Amino acid sequence: MPEEDILDNIDGRMHGPMSGFIKKYFGNFQYAHQDAFLEIQVAGRVSGRCTVPSAAPSSDNFLQWFSNYTSRELDGARGSWHISSGGAAPEHESDDDGARLFLTMSSSPASNVQTRWDSVQVIGQFYHRASVCYQDGLLRLCRSAHQVFASQPTRLFLHGFYIRGSLIELWVFDRSGLYCSDLFDIQKDFIQFLSIVLSYQRMTDQDLGRINIIETDKGGSYILYLESQPIASREDLVGTGTTCYRARMPDSNRWNYVLKFKWRWARERPEDELLKLAKEKRAWGAVSLDYYEEIESTANLRRGLRWGSHRKFARMHFRKRSGNIEGQRQEITCNTDGLVEYTEETGNLFQNRILACIVTSPVGRPLHTFQSLLELIQVFRDAVKCHRSLCNDAKILHQDISPGNMIILDGQDEGKPQGILIDLDSAIELAEGVGTDLDITGTRPFMAIGVLKSERHTYRHDLESFLYVFLWTIITNHTENPPETSKLRQWSSGDWDELAVRKSLDMNQRGFQAILEEFTPEFSSLKPLAERLRQILFPLQAGVIWTGTDGSPEAVDKLYDGMIRAFEEAITSEGVR
Repeated sequence: MPEEDILDNIDGRMHGPMSGFIKKYFGNFQYAHQDAFLEIQVAGRVSGRCTVPSAAPSSDNFLQWFSNYTSRELDGARGSWHISSGGAAPEHESDDDGARLFLTMSSSPASNVQTRWDSVQVIGQFYHRASVCYQDGLLRLCRSAHQVFASQPTRLFLHGFYIRGSLIELWVFDRSGLYCSDLFDIQKDFIQFLSIVLSYQRMTDQDLGRINIIETDKGGSYILYLESQPIASREDLVGTGTTCYRARMPDSNRWNYVLKFKWRWARERPEDELLKLAKEKRAWGAVSLDYYEEIESTANLRRGLRWGSHRKFARMHFRKRSGNIEGQRQEITCNTDGLVEYTEETGNLFQNRILACIVTSPVGRPLHTFQSLLELIQVFRDAVKCHRSLCNDAKILHQDISPGNMIILDGQDEGKPQGILIDLDSAIELAEGVGTDLDITGTRPFMAIGVLKSERHTYRHDLESFLYVFLWTIITNHTENPPETSKLRQWSSGDWDELAVRKSLDMNQRGFQAILEEFTPEFSSLKPLAERLRQILFPLQAGVIWTGTDGSPEAVDKLYDGMIRAFEEAITSEGVR
């Protein structure tokens, strides 16, 4: 994940320093310093004794000392520490004199355990010099956290620490953000530092943020049995963390279910309610809800800590990088302060997220796996029909038409959809839409022009998104992203106003012709369909494309009928080739 993306994801979602941080996470461990030993007590019982070095290590010999000290057999310790400082990966490595530290606890005796992110339980980032750019070091720690959460999608939270010279901050990451302890000096508070390092290895799975939602046996993983790798996942560290697996019953060989983990924003309506409603109203192509459970919340995980507003990196500490826009970070000198010195308050408060486990059926193929042009057109026609039924029969507006939310169904009987919409994460019940805040909802490249202008989301905006997904699917041609030179690349960057202007230009006749020229020869037969869809969605008024919504019943039927008819005519044409 690029550093810029990590910065965008975590900036404005940081808290700290948190009063009571050490008491909350390390309060179960007591240490008695007697002579050259540290006696460790857990829950009132002596857990072991460790020798105490005669002096704290200097920053120059810290890594060697840490490696030697933690490699010894320590009473009651779990797992092992590893240092990555150049060649020994996990992948990306810090530059300069930095190093990454990992506490790993493997469920199997793998020989190369330090490279396995699914066994990492605590992360650390170390720099010899306190003068390192604070933001750079924290982003590298966040990169490690991102890798851990990507490999352990059901993890609740993750411990970490950030050392610059002899200064250390303790961190915890969860899906609502990241927060830290007060800064302290290892040289001055060496016993406290030693106690914390020893405590990490004596934490229970619960203390470490692990949860046994997915348990394993010799046959694999199960709530149901899950495939070893997810079929879809979100990259962001902070956010929904949505991860989907194909699943099957223990007594079946068919992967008939999709299991999804998602940290939904607590203010959002639970997806299960809308899935049930769609099924009750017999919406055509609606997926079946087979299981739903809410497991944990970030508010509960953070209980006992007091929260102010989020923090973001302060502009005064931004450093310019070659080729980057003005306002990037500027080189800074070191001082003895931590997060507060390099950040400023945003005024935004903590957002609670709830971990939900959802099982649905049927299972389909991703949109980009279409096997013929005919199949692609049929999938889009049926997905539009599904959208119409959701709106008309269940009174649900999807609001996030994107490639990831359309799937292809194989082996369907006559009259059954070959393509359907999934994920009602962003959907609303139309009766609720009146009087709600005008939040911008959707996936950036596929948002309608009106949505980008903060207009209330309507059925027509979703139909416009279908056109963008159609173009994207053709131009990406079974890959994830458009070619570097594609105009569609510009749909993913810029602010909302810039995107609205850009898309308006792309949807007029001249701009659209430039997009059609990006169709490779194998898709040239779909150019008339794409142009027809543009004309249906963007009629001219006084020589300018109209992006508004006519909500009258006649206009609604006309727009749906026009798009479905365009797809059906293309199906007929493609079928006789």
